[in-house]
Amino acid sequence: MARNQHGKRWDPWITEMVDIQGEEQLLYHNNHYHVFVRKYKPEGVPYGIIHLSIKNNDRSPRHDWRDFQRIKNEIVGPEIEMAEMYPRESHKVDLSNQYHLWGFETDEPVLTKVGFGWEEGKKIWNGVTPKPPIPGTEKAVQRPYEEESTV
Repeated sequence: MARNQHGKRWDPWITEMVDIQGEEQLLYHNNHYHVFVRKYKPEGVPYGIIHLSIKNNDRSPRHDWRDFQRIKNEIVGPEIEMAEMYPRESHKVDLSNQYHLWGFETDEPVLTKVGFGWEEGKKIWNGVTPKPPIPGTEKAVQRPYEEESTV
């Protein structure tokens, strides 16, 4: 049974087309999240843009990075880069506990190539083993991944 990182059951996505202010958007929803998917291609940009609008079902301000990574992987793909942007104040949209990810419709590492993000992946220490090589980071512990959990 699939679970999220807090050990709660993660139901499969249900998809449907919905009208949002006159624009057809694909909605994915399960027992944790509602995710609207919008794709568009601005003139002069080599790739289409993917925009994910994510809300918790309880509309709480909870923002779980691992859940968002899982959403991105399951809906648009594990090798698609996406970013969450904190805009300039004059462009701020803050209407609800809703979060937004943007990326390019390609598995090319476009964001990484321009210096946005990391070029390699790594896991944060899980508090067990191996001990992190950076002194003073022993208390920077991440909860175990599902496959590491003994529960």
